[in-house]
Amino acid sequence: MVITEAVCTFLITWIALVGLFSSNVLYDRGVPQYLSRKVGHGTGGLGYLLCALLFSSPFLPIIISGGFTILLLWANLFRPSTFRGVGGSARKHAVAEVWFPLAGTFSLAVGWFWLGSPMLAIVPILYMAWGDMVTGLIRSKIYGKEVKGNWGTLGMLITCLLIAFLYPVYWIAAIGALVGTLSERYTPLSKGLWDDNWSIIVFSLVVMAPLSMLS
Repeated sequence: MVITEAVCTFLITWIALVGLFSSNVLYDRGVPQYLSRKVGHGTGGLGYLLCALLFSSPFLPIIISGGFTILLLWANLFRPSTFRGVGGSARKHAVAEVWFPLAGTFSLAVGWFWLGSPMLAIVPILYMAWGDMVTGLIRSKIYGKEVKGNWGTLGMLITCLLIAFLYPVYWIAAIGALVGTLSERYTPLSKGLWDDNWSIIVFSLVVMAPLSMLS
């Protein structure tokens, strides 16, 4: 059991680190940072999903997520070039790469540890990881820059509604998908406190949690 959990922890950590350093490679090759960081989003989401599939309790996932929060915060403050593909020296005005795992840790603590539902914790994280990734890719294709736009919002909503099938009660997750999409659309572009890397996760979780308790 200990060996299995150690292997799973290594696998998830490796996936997340590959995503972070792959973002660096893309950024160094001239890919705009608002696109290179989407690789980190995608692999981060995969790591969180694997946590729900591979672990029977939330403790190690919370430790892994919290560990990445500390790592990314340390890098942002003291070695900003380390993860430049997702933030740091390439995005000095924001700490989005820290907000993502911090909000993810919060979602794991509330949805899985407190309320006992792994997917209640993971689905809001995937709205951010994969939904925001899709909207960024669509907007870059249509507008050619980092900007909020209706086509990207539509793409995110469709993606999130598909992710919602992971949750046992679809209508609850669908409401969360709508809230998460609106959170992304109306949260200002990442700058300081206001950042959709936490607002998508937190707002969708705050809506889904009480509905799941009542259903």
